[in-house]
Amino acid sequence: MPGSHDDDAPRRLPRKEIDDTKPTPQGLCALARRLGYKDPFSQLIYPDGSVVGDLLEFFEDNPGACEAVVEWVLDEYGTDEEEDDEDDDENDEGE
Repeated sequence: MPGSHDDDAPRRLPRKEIDDTKPTPQGLCALARRLGYKDPFSQLIYPDGSVVGDLLEFFEDNPGACEAVVEWVLDEYGTDEEEDDEDDDENDEGE
């Protein structure tokens, strides 16, 4: 995305710097900024100065990261369709 990234390619970071990233929304926002992603409007700023828009710019440029989040959500919260059908049948019987 033109204008959303400081350079044409993401910056490379030392592995330790990435490993030291706090696994929080603020930590991910800060990591996106260190990689070179920058929300041109700097909207939605956390008190620590990290910008939510930086993380969104990262996701815009990295569909694989979006896919990884969807896969995680499926693993954590997904149900089989059969389970959903059984729940619907139980609700129909009670009416």
